[in-house]
Amino acid sequence: MNRRLYRIAGLLLGLSVACLLVAVVPLQFWPAPRPGDSYVFSPPRFSAIWAQRTLIPALVVTANVFVTLGLGALFRRDSDAMSRLQGAFALAALFGTGVCVLGTLLVTTAGPNDLGSELTGILVWALASLLAAAGLLGWGLGYLQSGNRRLGAALAGPPLLAAGLIAVSLAGVALPVGGRLALVVPASAMALAVGSDLWVGTDADEG
Repeated sequence: MNRRLYRIAGLLLGLSVACLLVAVVPLQFWPAPRPGDSYVFSPPRFSAIWAQRTLIPALVVTANVFVTLGLGALFRRDSDAMSRLQGAFALAALFGTGVCVLGTLLVTTAGPNDLGSELTGILVWALASLLAAAGLLGWGLGYLQSGNRRLGAALAGPPLLAAGLIAVSLAGVALPVGGRLALVVPASAMALAVGSDLWVGTDADEG
């Protein structure tokens, strides 16, 4: 039974990658009408405005939910073998990613004139992201110390890269157009690494 649950969680992490990759497709590759055109109240499906208003927010929220569920499954599987410190970091990462879902929902569901909800969502998301990043870093370092380099690098890598990109941005260096992709690729690699690990599993997962 546990093996089935872990495989489902691994599949969800794979689906989260698909959601993220579609979400970062530049809007100029979607059919017209596009943002900047005259306001369209009911944009046609698969147009750039429809993608911006409806599809991309839904994909981002879905990806966040799937990542949270996948990381929760990883924690459930490996928690007995973790040290207290690594377990604490893992719980911080899970709490942070869960609250990120709330922040994302607040931002994506805010109306065009609902500035308060949008700012609240951004603040919640930013604080939760810091907690999640610190938690993932500590969680990943725990795996590295125990000899699991694949999971360790997958969990600790994205927070380090995100911190590096933020530092470069604060230093005044303009990020290229693909800056969002530079963040999505490591997150996708993490999801794929954790997802494949959950899918393959071990004999102990059969219990």
